[in-house]
Amino acid sequence: MLSLALLSACGTVDARLQAAGKQTGLLEAEKSLPDYPHDCRKQERSGVRTGEPLDVALLRTDRALHRANARVLRCAGWYDEISAGFAGGRS
Repeated sequence: MLSLALLSACGTVDARLQAAGKQTGLLEAEKSLPDYPHDCRKQERSGVRTGEPLDVALLRTDRALHRANARVLRCAGWYDEISAGFAGGRS
């Protein structure tokens, strides 16, 4: 008789574990990433034109590279902040 009581207790524990797992799965499925910032998809062009002096072309290229690098840093910071928020929610 005691063994039947113990086995039935295991059944309720299994059911509770399955229900908790299902609830956790539903909560995780509800999480969704925010839209990726439009600026992060932008591509940079130097704007160098044919026939421009090399010093002007170098300045234009350097400015474009600066803008692109600044964008990479902004987008990486955004991603790091989002991923930290998702990791923090899983604890």
